[in-house]
Amino acid sequence: MADVVVTDLFIYPVKSCAPLRVSRAWVGPQGLDADRRYMVTDPAGQFITARRYPALTHLLATPVGAGLMLAAEGFPALQLQPADFPEVYQDVVVWKQTVAAQSCGASANAWISRFLGIDCQLVYFGQQSQRPVKDCDDAQVGFADGYPLLLTSEASLDWLQTRCPVPVDKQQFRANLVVSGSLPFAEDGWLDIAIGDVRLRAHAPCERCKLITLPPGSREFDQTQEPLRTLLAHRRLEKGGAIFGQNLLVLQPGIITTGMKLEVLSNKAPPVLRGS
Repeated sequence: MADVVVTDLFIYPVKSCAPLRVSRAWVGPQGLDADRRYMVTDPAGQFITARRYPALTHLLATPVGAGLMLAAEGFPALQLQPADFPEVYQDVVVWKQTVAAQSCGASANAWISRFLGIDCQLVYFGQQSQRPVKDCDDAQVGFADGYPLLLTSEASLDWLQTRCPVPVDKQQFRANLVVSGSLPFAEDGWLDIAIGDVRLRAHAPCERCKLITLPPGSREFDQTQEPLRTLLAHRRLEKGGAIFGQNLLVLQPGIITTGMKLEVLSNKAPPVLRGS
C-alpha cells in the first residue's frame, strides 16, 4: 500500500476567512500556528461566521511577522500588531463556550464592520484567553469550532465526488491537514498518528453543517444543499449528523510540512453510521 502523506496544509487566521495554503507550519497545543487566533463577533460578543455571512470567506488574512494583514477586494489593507492592541478583554461566545478575548482596537473594528456591512468587532485570542476542548479539559483550542486540528483525505473526497451530482472542492471542508495515499474514510479508524515528531490523536469525527455547501469563491450556498445532502445519505451518524474528516488533539508539538509521511500508531473502532 502507498504511503499516506500530507498533501495540503491550510490555516484560517480569522475564523471563517479565506483559507491560506502553507507548505510548512508549527503545530502547537492549539493547532497550526496562526490558525483561528482572530474572530469576528457582534458588539455583544456573539461569534459571527460564514454560515450567516458567507462574505467572510473572501477575507484575506495573512500573518506578517507577529502581526496580521487584512485585505479584501475594494478595501485598503490593514496591518494588525497584537503588541498595539488595547489591554481590554471581553467575554465572547463561541458556540456555548465563553472566552475572554482581547480587543483588536477601534481601527480593526471599523475595518471589519465596513467589510461585512454590519456593526461588528474583531477580537484576538490573547495571552489571557483560555478555552478548553469540549470533553477534554487538559487540551486547549483557539477560536476553531471545537478542536485544534481537522484532518480530511483526498480518497474520501474522491469517494464523495463519485456520488455527489455537483463539483466538490477540498476547500469546502476547511481542513487543516489533507492527506493522500489512504483508502476512503480510513481516517475513521485512526486513533494515534505521527507526522515526523508531531503526535496527534483523533478525538471525534467532524459533523458537517451548511458551510460545506458554499463553493470556493462564491457568496451563495448551493441551492441543492450539496454536498451535505449526499453526506447525509451515506455518512450520517446513527445518532447525529453527517460526518467528514477527523478532529485531532495535539499530543506532542512540532513542525509539519507537505510531503511528510503520516504513520498510524494505533486504531479505534470507526463511528456507527445509519444503515451500517
